[in-house]
Formats: sequence, structure tokens, C-alpha cells
Amino acid sequence: MTQHARRLPQLNTWPRWPLLTVLSVLFLGPIIAPLFQATQLWLVADSGALARDLLSSYICPTPAKSYVLAGYPMAVCARCWGATIGLWLAWFACRPTDRPLNSILAWFTALPWPLRLALAALPFLLWVAEIVWWPAAPLGFLLLNGALAGCTAGLFFCSIYPGHTRRAQ
Repeated sequence: MTQHARRLPQLNTWPRWPLLTVLSVLFLGPIIAPLFQATQLWLVADSGALARDLLSSYICPTPAKSYVLAGYPMAVCARCWGATIGLWLAWFACRPTDRPLNSILAWFTALPWPLRLALAALPFLLWVAEIVWWPAAPLGFLLLNGALAGCTAGLFFCSIYPGHTRRAQ
């Protein structure tokens, strides 16, 4: 180590495993629910149906617009599942590394958190517009719409998760 080399300050970090666990459940849960239902096994099929009923009743705004797997609808609509894909994209874009963040992420993380929150919320207005003015939108559009909103929300959450990103020096 040379005399001019500087060490990065130790960041107060949280473990990443809770974040990765939540992301994994959000991504795999809607896929597993219809597959559980397709097994027709007593307890397994009932748990898949319960997941579908709970998510479609309390979380998903348009549960009828979901992909069908093995003859059963996914637990959430294509838009909500797209949002989980967007969350994963943001996590991959914001992974902590020794390289400085690219200019867009550095710009985003340099903003004050209320402004980051407002920018991350903007794509969710597309959800409202699409639900109100284009109710017959194809599932592919819903998936992309959800991925955009999920990615911006993920950028915000990654920017506030302690130690997840490093600000560009």
C-alpha cells in the first residue's frame, strides 16, 4: 500500500441477506403459487390457493390480468410481477463494488432522499393511467410498466439501505 492510497471509511452496513430473501420471495412466490395449485395435493394446493386469494385481495390492483401457469393464474398480475423484476434489476445495478457507481446512479444517490422518493414514485403514476385509461392493455405492456416502476423504487430503496451503495468519490 502506497503512501498516497486512501482507505475508504468503514460504512455502517446492514446484512444483505434479508433484502435478498425478500426479493426472492417476491419473485418466486407468485410463480410457485399456481404450481402448488397444479399439484392437487391436499395441503400444498391449498397453500397456493391461499397465497393467490390473499395477494389478489389485498395487494394486487388487477388480479385478473395475471399470467397463467399450469392452468392456474399467478398470485399477482403481470404488472406486480414486473415490479419484482424491476426491483431485481435495481439491485443488480446498485450492487456494492469497489468500482465507482456509473454517472446516473451517482447522480441519483447524490440527490436528497425526498427528491429521490418523488422521482421513484413518478412511474407509479403510469400504473394509475394504464388502469384507468387503458384497461385492455396487453400483459407484456403491464409487465414492462411494472418493471419500470419496480426499478425506480428499487433504486430508491437501494439508495437508503445502509451501506448498499457507495457514493462516487
